[in-house]
Amino acid sequence: MRHIIVALALVVGLAPLAWADSATAVRTLAEQGDAKAQYALGTMYRDGQGVAQDYAEALRWWRKSAELGLIDAQFALGNIYAGGSGITRDNVLAYMWYDIATRQAGDEWLRGIAGSNRDALAARMTAADVFKAQQRVAEWRAKHGK
Repeated sequence: MRHIIVALALVVGLAPLAWADSATAVRTLAEQGDAKAQYALGTMYRDGQGVAQDYAEALRWWRKSAELGLIDAQFALGNIYAGGSGITRDNVLAYMWYDIATRQAGDEWLRGIAGSNRDALAARMTAADVFKAQQRVAEWRAKHGK
């Protein structure tokens, strides 16, 4: 029923109200540690849907989700750091998150794109920066047992 109400709200032009209501529900799940909800909330902050656009909050929620192993959030972090959209570009962190995403079980297609993005990024980085990124990946994997 909730989905029908949200869809109807979008059709009749009440999208801001529907997004705000969705943001509240998603935030509740995210605060309880649901990785998919954390990713969704981060995306809502990035896009300004139901919440004020806030890249720092998008990063915060995506990072929580990525730490729990959600490949979508890891890929999103790689993208935002590589692109510098709303934040300072950081190729080392972009490489790190892309590489971590390539090692996740599940979405083979997304793993492949993450690997391609990582490799394209590495071609533009110094050897020292690639090494630094690889060290960060190793530290992350040691901390998370992956």
